Amino acid sequence: MKLTGPDGIFELNILDYECSDSPYFMDRNWLIVSLKTNYEQHDYVRTASILSTWELELLLKWMRSVADNHELSPKLSFVDPALGFSNMSPGQNDYHFRIKLSSDALPNWKRDRTPFYFRVAPDKSELQKAIVDLEKQLNRFPIRE
Repeated sequence: MKLTGPDGIFELNILDYECSDSPYFMDRNWLIVSLKTNYEQHDYVRTASILSTWELELLLKWMRSVADNHELSPKLSFVDPALGFSNMSPGQNDYHFRIKLSSDALPNWKRDRTPFYFRVAPDKSELQKAIVDLEKQLNRFPIRE
């Protein structure tokens, strides 16, 4: 999933399941996530287990709800607080998101350990591409029983 905006570029890609053979439902559904950002000439790539399969599904539903102008919630947070999304969109078909990166997702160039907030403003086409991409990633890494 790729989103662009006034502050730069944000990408989220699922690489694999963290634990392939765990007997525990929760462990079997943690994902290894690659985050890439470009912010004010700072490139950053981080790989961490910060999302689960059901949270990926929740992110997909949340993004669809924003695109359909029926927002589920203005904010989306996860079990691991390293990543979060806020909808700051002023109106229909004008999308503005604030992405929070902290702890395991914090950019390595950031000097202090406080959360970093990153703005993106995809147009309708880019948001739809991001939704399709998230759907493909969820199909590759579905919730495992």
